[in-house]
Amino acid sequence: MEIQTEALGLSAVEVEQLITSPMEADLLNGVAWLDEIRSVSVPGLSSIEMVFEPGTDILRARQLVAERLTQAFALPNVSTPPVLMQPLSSTSRVMMVQMTSEEVSPIDMSVLARWDIKPALMGVPGVANVSIYGHREQQLQVQVDPAKLRDQNVTLNQVVETAGNAVWVSPLSFLEASTPGTGGFLESANQRIGIQHVLPIRTPDDLGKVSVEGAANKSLKLSDVTTLVEDHQPLIGDAVTGKTPGLLLVIEKFPDTSVADVTKGVEELLDGLRPGLTGITVDSTVFRPASFLESAASGLGVALLVSLLVVTAAIGLAFRSWRYAVLAFVAISVAATAAALVLQFQGAVLNTMAFAGLILALIVIIGDVIMDLHSFRRDAADDKVSQGALLAHGLQRSRVPVLFAGLVALLALAPALFVPGVDGAFFKPLVLSYLLATAVAMLVALTITPALASLLLRGRQRPQRTSPLVQKIGERYRRAAGAFTKTGAVLVASVAAVLAIVAVALVPGLTRELPIVGSVPDRTLLVEWEAAAGTGPDVMNRLMTKAGEELSTVEGVSKVGGHVGRAVTSDQSSNVSAGELWVTMKDGANAANVRDNVREIVAGYPGLNANVTTYPEQQVSAAKALDARQFRVRVYGVDLAILREKAEEIRGILSRTAGVVNPAVEATAEQPVAEIEVDLAKAQQEGVKPGDVRRAAATVLQGIEVGYLFEQQKVFQVVVKGTAETRHSLTTVQDMLVDKPGGGQVRLGDVASVRLSPNQTVIHHDDTSRRLDVVADIQDRNLADVSAEIQSAIKGMQFPIEYHAEIPKQYGEQQAAGSLIWWLALAAAAGILVLLLTVLGSWRLAGLVFVLLPVALAGGILAAWLTGGFGSLYVLVALAAVLAFAVRDAVMLMGTYQSLQQQVPTEAPGVLMKQAASERLQPTVLSVVITGLALVPLVLLGGSVGSGMLLPLALIVWGGLITSALLTLGVLPVLFLRLGPAANTDWGSSLVINNGPVLPERSELS
Repeated sequence: MEIQTEALGLSAVEVEQLITSPMEADLLNGVAWLDEIRSVSVPGLSSIEMVFEPGTDILRARQLVAERLTQAFALPNVSTPPVLMQPLSSTSRVMMVQMTSEEVSPIDMSVLARWDIKPALMGVPGVANVSIYGHREQQLQVQVDPAKLRDQNVTLNQVVETAGNAVWVSPLSFLEASTPGTGGFLESANQRIGIQHVLPIRTPDDLGKVSVEGAANKSLKLSDVTTLVEDHQPLIGDAVTGKTPGLLLVIEKFPDTSVADVTKGVEELLDGLRPGLTGITVDSTVFRPASFLESAASGLGVALLVSLLVVTAAIGLAFRSWRYAVLAFVAISVAATAAALVLQFQGAVLNTMAFAGLILALIVIIGDVIMDLHSFRRDAADDKVSQGALLAHGLQRSRVPVLFAGLVALLALAPALFVPGVDGAFFKPLVLSYLLATAVAMLVALTITPALASLLLRGRQRPQRTSPLVQKIGERYRRAAGAFTKTGAVLVASVAAVLAIVAVALVPGLTRELPIVGSVPDRTLLVEWEAAAGTGPDVMNRLMTKAGEELSTVEGVSKVGGHVGRAVTSDQSSNVSAGELWVTMKDGANAANVRDNVREIVAGYPGLNANVTTYPEQQVSAAKALDARQFRVRVYGVDLAILREKAEEIRGILSRTAGVVNPAVEATAEQPVAEIEVDLAKAQQEGVKPGDVRRAAATVLQGIEVGYLFEQQKVFQVVVKGTAETRHSLTTVQDMLVDKPGGGQVRLGDVASVRLSPNQTVIHHDDTSRRLDVVADIQDRNLADVSAEIQSAIKGMQFPIEYHAEIPKQYGEQQAAGSLIWWLALAAAAGILVLLLTVLGSWRLAGLVFVLLPVALAGGILAAWLTGGFGSLYVLVALAAVLAFAVRDAVMLMGTYQSLQQQVPTEAPGVLMKQAASERLQPTVLSVVITGLALVPLVLLGGSVGSGMLLPLALIVWGGLITSALLTLGVLPVLFLRLGPAANTDWGSSLVINNGPVLPERSELS
């Protein structure tokens, strides 16, 4: 929950002292269920974030905070009222609308945007906030020059009182206009007539005709001593719209709302408003994520359809039967659709993570269906057993391994559900969607597949003749397997060991420092700019306008827009020295080339820190920054100089602690500010007080709101402030005249010193206290030991009152969660071993398969290594799908072996294993080829999502399918005969998958 308080004209230190600290300590600290409170104070803005305990009802929490904020009137009257921001989606920006015009002034456009367009947009379902960059509040300004006032013998207070009392309503309680009164009624015997006052002041000229209160010259008017103009407030940000002036409306959405629906509602509203915006160009394409989503959804929809047709055709050709093709088409379609619907009904948002989980579940479904079909065909040609028994047996033979494979994948992925922080927020939808989709698909397959098989495969099926090519491949495979069984066991074991060792050894290096997601595909690039603190808005506007024009010439770029600084109630807390440009690409543009060209142009602007990213990547990075990934010691206190001194002392402790590397004190950026400090002795001689100096300087330099004009259902401010000439340098500030309480004026420089001093640009609070962090990395030593040693050293330090240091609890919690994940991983490995024991019935066999599982994963890991690494953490979930393939195929191989052993108990194990492996050759190869083919259309036709998000997954699956097949058809049969239960006569318990009808002896075996 975020609370923003605007305080235009205050420095970061003043914002902290006058707004942030009182709100944190007196209003917000201690709210029920509050877990963390942290804040950022920047020039002109206080932003306080409140993080509540997991499971808290956010609506109740918002109600409690809103009740506390009703007491905000007790804060110093230096800001607007605090605003409790609406909850926003993680990537909240749903559209950016640019308004430009060469006919309508920016102030008039701002009036339209503020009073007509923004309220209408806020009424669109799903819209949470609209912030206007470049907004210029229309003000009737009474600009004063203290020297001119002195010449006319008029004080600044007289001007304030005259301007404020000239209008109906004033926020200044010491003015008569603060209590405007009502009109009343005219009463007669038959009638009541209400009285309404009509304000004759509408323009600066009208206000200039008002007589100055208390002036010795009664004919002296306001226009004689001041300059009256229509102008706007100092800007805290601006829109970058090229050479044509304009505004930028940033529209944000609520969580769990559809980007497409909100976009449609906004565009329909804008279409309805356009007839009333004559002379104004409204462009909603500056940033429109719905365009990317529409094209991505269209491309992925076509890719999914093509993938399904390719799989159907491949199955039809492989089984040489249209019935099997129809059965596969319906089974896969129904299972995938059911999985997607269940995800939707249980409230999951189909984002890229959930979609990736669905795709992984889909390829597992395809492999399972192929195994089902092969089991049906294997048994359907036999007319000695009823059709139902044949289907039941075939289904049991394929479903039980699939069930156990799914359970193994569930156990393997279970630790990911406990990943803390932002990583966990990304992993959970991916893992849950994969597991839920797989479970639903298995349930559908258990019901739909046999029902369809009973209809489509009714009657006795003709035995399928094996093609000569398949026969030849099978014969060569049997000869090779036999040769390896006799002489190549050591070689096979060595190759398997090398693959397993390489896979295990590569994983730590490939996963170190990986982002959660890699380069997120998007049609819009975001260029973040930051100049030196204190850089003026005009400089940033010129630089970003020039950069925008240059970026517009890049091939493949269709639109460039952006903004400097921030807007009221915006998602930015930056100063005017920072800005963003949003570069939208054309459809079909090469994203990688455009990104490289944009980086090249951006690098040509020295003196500016720039970063080229995308909006999703920026939001992920911002969220990750809140996670305490580095070890840190946090120093709390009041005075920055003392904080730095103690932080350096702690850095010295860390540098001497074993296992701690690269300790450093986090730098705090500073910018120059003009300090005005009253000399009490000189002020006393002149009869003025420090408050008199501050109020006079604030009125001239920033302006004071003295009243309001109400016109055409709009409200405009009346402001008294200094002329531009009185507020552009330190000299003009020193020459400013301050009214004496008893009459007369004194030069500000005669009673106060005016100097430039460094001042913080950003002040961070945690738990209501100012803090400074000392960060470091931990290497080659246990975290608990390092923490204990550092805590002991901190206890030996001497801290002044209100100062202390500690290791933040978030870091310890995350490390504890990391330790928990390792324990869960070990428990998951033990669970997988138990599952293998349950299904295989032998400790030796279960142990053999368990030890060989890394061989199956080696292909995926090597594929990732050869193509440059995993790229991001989320693709690791693809290894769970590979693990499911390996377990399924291994259990089916052993099940086939036992089935043959039961039919011919006197046959030698070597002969039976060769026969079992030979029978598993065709379905295994079919599963590998067809499952691999299913991913090709998704990668090639899926657009940027296919090439950016699905390709890394596909590479792991393709590599894993190959090594999984090698494990099933090569490594496992050979090592089974040498090391497994077949090496002696002790089988243990029988395989679970044989609890069912036993088929008659097969003619091929006899």
